[in-house]
Amino acid sequence: MASELCKTISVAKLEKHKNLFLNYRNLHHFPMELLKDEGLQYLERLYMKRNSLTTLPEDLAQKLPNLVELYLHSNNIVVVPEAIGSLVKLQCLDLSDNALEIVCPEIGRLRSLRHLRLANNQLKFLPPDALEIKPSTLLKLCHHQQSPSLCMLGLF
Repeated sequence: MASELCKTISVAKLEKHKNLFLNYRNLHHFPMELLKDEGLQYLERLYMKRNSLTTLPEDLAQKLPNLVELYLHSNNIVVVPEAIGSLVKLQCLDLSDNALEIVCPEIGRLRSLRHLRLANNQLKFLPPDALEIKPSTLLKLCHHQQSPSLCMLGLF
């Protein structure tokens, strides 16, 4: 499976793909092959749903600066790095069905963001800066068993 993953990423780099589908791969770690060299500078959409990721790399925004959509739902992500706020083109961020307890305030810097999905996490609260997103941004937060008060924010 590792060789298949390497081949998929190599082809995406060589052919300058804008979309990369790495769903259902049973990944426990973010593939470092995605961040090597400058080969995926053209990547706009990264789909990594239904894996077993627990963290994201700090240099994600630096290595994949043109991401418009990032789908990470149904993993085990606990923390989102502050560098996520540097993905200036990001319009859709799906972190639903993970293990997040807190959202970094840098998400509030994503001025292009249109869809932010955080449902079904372990969120206890949201930093005020994280909510400094445009009013037109669709924010999905409900189903936080740890803190029902989040569902009373009137943001749905």
